[in-house]
Amino acid sequence: MRQVSSFGNTRGNHGLARFAGAFAAFSCFLFVPCSFSQVPPLINYQGRVAVGTVNFEGTGQFKFALVNAAGTTTYWSNDGTSTAGSEPTAAVALDVTKGLYAVLLGDVSRPNMTVVPATVFTNADVRLRVWFNNGPNGSQLLAPDQRIAAVGYSMMAGNVPDGAITSAKIAAGAVGSSQLAAGAAAANIAPGSISGVQLAPGAAGINLGAGSQSGVGSGGLILSATENVALVNSGYVRIGTTTTADAWQQRVNGAPPAARYIHAGVWTGSEMIVWGGINAIVLNDGGRYNPAANSWSAMSAFGAPSARYFHTAVWTGSEMIVWGGLNSSNFNDGGRYNPAGNSWTPVNTTGAPPGRYSHAAVWTGSEMIVWGGTSGGSSVLNNGGRYHALLNTWATMSASGAPSSRANLTAVWTGTEMIVWGGDNGINTFFNDGARYFPASNTWAAMTTTLAPAVRSNHSAVWTGTEMIVFGGGIGGLAWNDGGRYQPASNTWVALPSTLAPTLRRSHAAVWTGSEMIVWGGYNDTPTALNTGARYNPVGNNWTTMSTTAAPVGRNLFTALWTGSEMIVWGGNDTATGFRNDGGRYNPVGDTWAAVNNAAPGGRRAHTAVWTGSEMIVWGGFNGAFLNTGGRYNPAGNSWTDVTTSGAPAPRNLHTAVWTGSEMIIWGGYNGSGFNDGARYNPAGNLWTLVNPAGAPGQRLAHTAVWTGSEMIVWGGTAFGAAYLNNGARYSPTGDSWALVNPASGLAPRVQHSAVWTGSEMILWGGFNGSVLNDGARYRPVGDSWTAVNPASGLAPRYQHTAVWTGSEMILWGGWNGGVYFNDGGRYTPAAGAGSWTAVTTSGGPGPRFEHTAVWTGSEMIIWGGDNGINYFNDGARYNPAGNSWAAVTPVGAPAIRSLHTAVWTGSEMIVWGGWNSTAHFNDTFSHTPGRVLYLYQRP
Repeated sequence: MRQVSSFGNTRGNHGLARFAGAFAAFSCFLFVPCSFSQVPPLINYQGRVAVGTVNFEGTGQFKFALVNAAGTTTYWSNDGTSTAGSEPTAAVALDVTKGLYAVLLGDVSRPNMTVVPATVFTNADVRLRVWFNNGPNGSQLLAPDQRIAAVGYSMMAGNVPDGAITSAKIAAGAVGSSQLAAGAAAANIAPGSISGVQLAPGAAGINLGAGSQSGVGSGGLILSATENVALVNSGYVRIGTTTTADAWQQRVNGAPPAARYIHAGVWTGSEMIVWGGINAIVLNDGGRYNPAANSWSAMSAFGAPSARYFHTAVWTGSEMIVWGGLNSSNFNDGGRYNPAGNSWTPVNTTGAPPGRYSHAAVWTGSEMIVWGGTSGGSSVLNNGGRYHALLNTWATMSASGAPSSRANLTAVWTGTEMIVWGGDNGINTFFNDGARYFPASNTWAAMTTTLAPAVRSNHSAVWTGTEMIVFGGGIGGLAWNDGGRYQPASNTWVALPSTLAPTLRRSHAAVWTGSEMIVWGGYNDTPTALNTGARYNPVGNNWTTMSTTAAPVGRNLFTALWTGSEMIVWGGNDTATGFRNDGGRYNPVGDTWAAVNNAAPGGRRAHTAVWTGSEMIVWGGFNGAFLNTGGRYNPAGNSWTDVTTSGAPAPRNLHTAVWTGSEMIIWGGYNGSGFNDGARYNPAGNLWTLVNPAGAPGQRLAHTAVWTGSEMIVWGGTAFGAAYLNNGARYSPTGDSWALVNPASGLAPRVQHSAVWTGSEMILWGGFNGSVLNDGARYRPVGDSWTAVNPASGLAPRYQHTAVWTGSEMILWGGWNGGVYFNDGGRYTPAAGAGSWTAVTTSGGPGPRFEHTAVWTGSEMIIWGGDNGINYFNDGARYNPAGNSWAAVTPVGAPAIRSLHTAVWTGSEMIVWGGWNSTAHFNDTFSHTPGRVLYLYQRP
């Protein structure tokens, strides 16, 4: 082979390159598009290919490498595998029309293409090496290599455009005082241009420290969160204070799309995109799930195809193409969704095949091929079409040799051919035959049925690189759990083994990992939705059972995609409760499941919430049914993570929850009867451990629990329908053991009282036991002893109030006595003896209520929400005990009215979640940042 070249400024000409049995005429043009703001690291490569004397038409397989003059060193190759000038492993599929093609070398949105680093052109002599494969003749090296002229070096241009020099291009220490004119830096720093990114760690703090405020000019101001004596000692003058406004923010973490099944999904390389489908209505929306961030992004609805289900979707490398499907009629249109621009483009319908659904579609690298399906009832089809995405045109497929009409079939793409197999004709005729379609020649080749699996539809099929593996499916109401491996090279079938194979199933899913086929879900003959599966290894010809621990609930007609390391399943129908908008991620290496972020848990009331230091964990509650589900909200990432239900306590409400520093402990509660069990939830491992029941106190609900630092103390409550309780116990998670609490002499039984932990004592107050109470006691676990709480003068008996501990006082507020709702409260100081009380002012405070929340910020108590038996509230106020004063919580942006919600304090904001208002249960998330006083200091 030889290659004659003649490069001008921007072009070169390749001569003839001989292939085995044919010649290919080849020419290319090299140039780099100019951009004075930034030179993209892309090389535009154009060429012409002819086989013999005929221009090549179709998809060609190309490989590229940038090498040195001798061809012995590889600087770059399209897939990064070339070394010492060797041929890359993977090819780049390029559309060739009338012999012409084009590609951007370094365009990572194209499969098997890596970025071209600018450092390639630090070498004096860089040459392009090309391999071409037209199919029959195999991959051939074109010679000689072509030297890239100066235009390729524009990525390292000598003439630097304005703004091109960034800090990354300046060596550390290169610019010093000798390179700067006197005062040049100070005079040319734009206002506001210096941020924390430009400052070394601690630089700002050093300049603003007690003895070194030189970074602040004369007359400059410093805002301080505290009164700063060090600033005053340094000569600053305190000139006053300013108060920031309090504010609400709805924390929206991209929720998943609505529940659905018979939708379509694709994997982009970094995201799962799901679209369309049906629940109570037919849908034309969708969402994008990023497993790395465990988060969802909404898809634009502008320009999207009309609502549909039983459609198909393929991924091109940069777009998802949706086509066909069913609503009140079938469709022969579709749309192309570009996630980079979050935009839709219509698919041309000129020349498209007739409308259909339950068809098959594959992506070849340049075309989407659709085939088969039904146009309604028993009108099944055996035609199709090829859609060229680049040209937005359709080509008709040959019908000669095509399989008989069918729907509910499978199709796989081998790299050169589409294999269709199985299916049904809509009137109880099922198939176990198929055919292979070659788009390059627009021809079909028959498949043998010898040793093929039995007739079926709604089965699965994957392509391994050399074989198509078929599994499951069924006929009518029957399901199969057998299958076969088809080798197109020899046109032969081999049966799959039955040992450890998944149970009977159809409408399941299967993915190929690169070494195994994973089968999961579907439904059997009952029909019962399944959440089981297995992995098949064709090399060992064996099955491995999959773990069901933390697996999603059983379902069928869902989507399953392989990410490169995990299988993601989402959506579907569980045949019992209906449509799903949840899923799971399965890692075959560890045989483990992880939840797909389902955004916030479902709406509820009377649940619990704890703050871990970085997350809020909500669990249990009631929304018409008792719940044992939950979720973890991370405000820093504004994201939810599902709490596993595997090993969780039974559904309940009116239970308690405490945070130990590493675990949440749930105990007691009610779901028709009382519980005296519980469990410990570890968010690090997303797992539950049962609490040892030996020695636990009796069943109860509406009790209290506090965490001491080493133990959970449970006290009071009722056994439901039995007597009120005045006993309790201490649980040590270290020893997984219980110790009874010494009964408090004279302390009446009660429910719906309050309890706080002071650091050394638990203080109980108020509650109900047939009578409304306004007494209490202090329990000290060291010594297992009780001390009476001095009665609160002027504080009426009450229950369902709130209490917080400030570090020195317990503040009580609100509640009711069975008829009257309160908007007053008291502050209790547990001094020597029975302690003392101070009244909480009512001036400026919230209106009377109960079932509200209260949190302590470190300086204030925030009251929010609740109801008064008639009205629900979404207002509140902040109580400052230092000044015995209230400040209103802004209503702007506040959540909807509600009670029986939860609230936690993070250290800087209050997070409100859940609750209800007699018409709806909520699962929205809001944060409230209180206003704060800042002290102003001015430098003279």
